[in-house]
Amino acid sequence: MANELIESVGEFVAGYDGRGRPVRGCGEPGKVTLALASEEERAAELRARVEHYYLVFAARHPTRVPPEEASLVAFIRAVAEDWVDE
Repeated sequence: MANELIESVGEFVAGYDGRGRPVRGCGEPGKVTLALASEEERAAELRARVEHYYLVFAARHPTRVPPEEASLVAFIRAVAEDWVDE
């Protein structure tokens, strides 16, 4: 659940669901949930954010290259399975 990872809505900067749709944080501190911000899939935006993360923050990642799967669902799954410790 979101509230196990995010203490307050202010801590949540950006996120996407498993279909590449943007989500936003909702709720009181300690009871944060995620809700769709738009029904529109934003594959290019999501891929750009992941690429930026790998280039800037994932300096300890062995390849520093984000997954290259063509399918958005496969891309999201690969990102989730290749968790990078900062």
